Amino acid sequence: MRYFFHIVDRHGLFPDGTGYEYPDQDAAVLHATRIASELARAGEFFRSSFVLIARVPPSGSMARHDRIATTPLRNA
Repeated sequence: MRYFFHIVDRHGLFPDGTGYEYPDQDAAVLHATRIASELARAGEFFRSSFVLIARVPPSGSMARHDRIATTPLRNA
């Protein structure tokens, strides 16, 4: 399944237009945690941000993406 990792901060949403294929939601959440950790190391700009995990919904759905989870940015 294709998952998208949008970055959200105080300035708005920075959409992931490409996404990545993962076998399950757990693998996608792990990837988001790694992204969040890397961005947190960037410093003050990303301190109040988080990674929004979404996936392409099942066919027939009106939504573009289904929200799965959010991962806050914090230093690891």
